[in-house]
Amino acid sequence: MTFEDPNQDFNQPAKKKVCPVCKREFPPAQAVCPHDKSMLMYVQKDELIGTILNDRYRVLSEVGRGGMSIVYKGLHEMMDRTVAIKMLQTQHVTDQLSIKRFQQEAQAASHLQHPHVITVYDCGVVATGQPYIVMDFLEGQSLADVVKLENYIAYQRAIPIFISATEALEHAHQKGVIHRDLKSSNIMLVEVEGRRDFVKVVDFGIAKLTTASGKTPQNLTQTGEIFGSPIYMSPEQCLGLNLDSRSDIYSMGAVLYETLTGFPPLMGDTIYATMKMHVSQMPEPFNKMRPDLRIPEQLERVTFKALAKKPEQRYQTMQEMRDALDQCVRTQYETGSVPSLISAPPSMGFSTNPHIESRPGEAEDFDLSGGLFGNEPSPTQSSERSREKNTGPYISGPDSQKKTSNTKNRKTGSSSGDGARQTGRQTGRETGRETGRQGKETGRSTGRATGRQTGVRKPAPIDKKKNKALAINIDWARYINKKVVLAVFGLVVVPAVITGVVVAANRMGNDNPFSLTKVYEGPIYYLRLATRDTESGQDLPGIMYLKPAKLVKNSKDAAPVKVMLEQFNIENHFGQQDRSDQKPGAVWRISGHKGPNNSISIDEGDYQERNDVQITPARLILEEFLKQLAQSRKPNSTTLQLAYNCLSVNAKKREDADRFKEKYGKDPVFKPGFKPDSIEPSAFKVGEVTPSSLTFYLNGKYLFDKSEIYLAKMVSEDHDWRVESFEPCSEKFWKETLPD
Repeated sequence: MTFEDPNQDFNQPAKKKVCPVCKREFPPAQAVCPHDKSMLMYVQKDELIGTILNDRYRVLSEVGRGGMSIVYKGLHEMMDRTVAIKMLQTQHVTDQLSIKRFQQEAQAASHLQHPHVITVYDCGVVATGQPYIVMDFLEGQSLADVVKLENYIAYQRAIPIFISATEALEHAHQKGVIHRDLKSSNIMLVEVEGRRDFVKVVDFGIAKLTTASGKTPQNLTQTGEIFGSPIYMSPEQCLGLNLDSRSDIYSMGAVLYETLTGFPPLMGDTIYATMKMHVSQMPEPFNKMRPDLRIPEQLERVTFKALAKKPEQRYQTMQEMRDALDQCVRTQYETGSVPSLISAPPSMGFSTNPHIESRPGEAEDFDLSGGLFGNEPSPTQSSERSREKNTGPYISGPDSQKKTSNTKNRKTGSSSGDGARQTGRQTGRETGRETGRQGKETGRSTGRATGRQTGVRKPAPIDKKKNKALAINIDWARYINKKVVLAVFGLVVVPAVITGVVVAANRMGNDNPFSLTKVYEGPIYYLRLATRDTESGQDLPGIMYLKPAKLVKNSKDAAPVKVMLEQFNIENHFGQQDRSDQKPGAVWRISGHKGPNNSISIDEGDYQERNDVQITPARLILEEFLKQLAQSRKPNSTTLQLAYNCLSVNAKKREDADRFKEKYGKDPVFKPGFKPDSIEPSAFKVGEVTPSSLTFYLNGKYLFDKSEIYLAKMVSEDHDWRVESFEPCSEKFWKETLPD
């Protein structure tokens, strides 16, 4: 099948076709590129290419095209410098508001002179009235391209990138410029002087100039008017409120989340749903979104603080966020968690503050001889106390130095000394003194010797108690017997064991064998409401297959749980107009009683206002594929091309456009009155799911005139799901997968 140019004038020479992948040109009769099997597109020559703008800039080629502007690669003729030329598209030339916004981009960027902000050299207007801006020509990849290519960026590489980006935005904020459209595609990574991942922040197309820039700002947006990319927009930007620099901080946090995990922080089925989520919901934690990456908790706290819903709860400046990221670099978190700082006890004899210098002699004066309960006695005191212990009871307190060991022995020594003194007085004063001294020493020695032989140490009160306790002889055999042991075991050990088993079982949650009530949360794999089988005439009860989430508390990565809906009117809990809460991928939380064959009789349940990040996007692409097939059955319809665009790269290589038209142009035949926008939820069953592919089984009785079962295999390409194959299969696959 050749997708023809609807605007082609057959009276004029046929246009050429070009391959969007390899850029080779082909004659108009060619439909598919023979080199990479890509679908060819018609080429419309750009008259600006090859011309010279204002006698300075030669337009070489087109680089990219957006909703309002086109970017060309150019050359400054005199300076021989490669530049980028951004020009407003011709259809917006008559729109004065678009022109003013384009001029404001040039004005905002001209205020910024920073290594990580794209440099604007010149601006002007061409003869057709289109304004243009001349900027740096950046040869590299955007952050969005790198994330798509590598699925995520490791935090060790990502943190320096965002430190540079926050520095650039802090410079812009100080100059009074708010970006308002910060996203991963506006952060370019280029190589500068051998330095990889050099950051350049680009595209200030909807930037806001505040009074800090020194000029009166132009009000180019109306109240409630919303600009920006919904995936990264702050809550106040989604609500159309007045913005300040903290809105850019939220967007920076959203880009950081996407870079680290490979997934946007919040993504709804529609733009409105995404904006609503930014206003009311927080993203999934890193360990739940990407448990395989082990992103540090400290970096997670930085990201989620930037994503706070209220501006006053975020970082108040980009510099604060930059410092927090720098702290992540300086903190050793190779294990995936931030170590706690535990204060060590102060060293004995030294100051705990390293900044306080000790005075000379301070360490020497500090007494290090003290024991745990005070200072140890000196050697002299120790010897005296040992002698006292040998001669009498130890008496503590201040009187211990006044009293001697034995009062009676002291009197005996004193009497002997007095006799010697009387004899000395009769023979002479000096002789008597000498003799008296000798007699006194003799009396002391005699008293000590007598005290050793006759002195009795009185036991201290505590010693009496110990001796009394030891004197009690207990006949333990009389009291310890078999009956006593069994009674103690029954009253103490058995209740303790039962308590331990109950506590351990409660911690097991859904794995508790004694608990009849189970709680599960996860996406729907299949939902069928109560119905009547037209073939057998039997009433079929309602069932739901729920896949428990891996990281939900008290659940395991097990097979889908069969939820019986007989005693629960689940229809009262449906609230989505498009029935998205009934289709595969909608996350539900249910609780109920365990039944046979891994089933649950539901007691309570509710939709969690969110969807699985794999199943729902894949299902939406499959629904779009079926919708375009159904609409192509109408006469003169061209939607078959849109269905072809839903295929993966491998599928397009396997089946070119002509084969696709021949294969799916008429078959399958849809049921009369089939509405493409409201496919019955019971038509889908989810089969095998992996990070890069999943399968759906479709029951043809809900879609086609024949009750065939179709197998749709979906694959992920650059975070976008595509149809790899869509073929009929045996009915047993439908019956064996999540059986009714």
